[in-house]
Amino acid sequence: MRLLTGLALSAALLAGCAQDSADVQVAMAAPEPAAQPAAPSWSVVEYMWCDQGPDFSPENYAKLTAAWNAINDQDPTPAAGAFTIAPKVENELYDGMWANMWQSEADRDAGWAEWNENNAAAFSAEFDSTMVCHPDKRFLFQTTQATAPTHMWDGTQFEASYNFCSFKEGKTTEDGAVAQASFAEWIADQRTQGRGAKYMSFVYQPMFDPATAESSVGDYQFVRADYWANAEEKSADMAAWMAEGNAAREISDDIYDCQGFDFDLYPIKIAGM
Repeated sequence: MRLLTGLALSAALLAGCAQDSADVQVAMAAPEPAAQPAAPSWSVVEYMWCDQGPDFSPENYAKLTAAWNAINDQDPTPAAGAFTIAPKVENELYDGMWANMWQSEADRDAGWAEWNENNAAAFSAEFDSTMVCHPDKRFLFQTTQATAPTHMWDGTQFEASYNFCSFKEGKTTEDGAVAQASFAEWIADQRTQGRGAKYMSFVYQPMFDPATAESSVGDYQFVRADYWANAEEKSADMAAWMAEGNAAREISDDIYDCQGFDFDLYPIKIAGM
């Protein structure tokens, strides 16, 4: 994966915002007290395919994100937040994705209209040699938070997993509610054991037809987006999830067919700031 390699060098500009082997050793630790994160301030998120330019470097990427933030700060309908994700396994479709979080679809439309009229040409002229994003490959989702973290995040690189899911034949949204309740009980129990404090998840409902969108994934009904503050916490959580006898996982596996992809996540603008 080329895009975003070594972006830890741009830390001054970036502030803290499936299935691993079950034999990973889980480090047990008592939860540390911390402030409760604020509720999400966005309702839709849009992912756009991007490619690395010939002059890509951590320093040039940092200049690009700083310039974007300066423009977004002056926008009458700014994005609520933004981040980039880089796939852990290379593919031929894109080097990474730029994600904008918006308070509404109307804000998204207004923000893009403002960008195209007043900023797109100059920004492209200055930064296309660093990174080129493709507005014709944008994918908008309605978001619902499924699991909130209980501890604040810090750092400049996080973990993201996206599972593109559909109900198995004969399964319904009522079955999905059972699976969701079972998972909520499971994660609550994990947190009593010192795991999952910084884990959060969302359900993304596509605001387009996945069957005809020509995206990187075929047809699906929804996306389960899982986020961790670091790789160590992800490994511990996933080891517990995959452990033999986990009823919550068995219920989920019985209801959904999912295809998962893992990414590194780099914040650009923290939502609500």
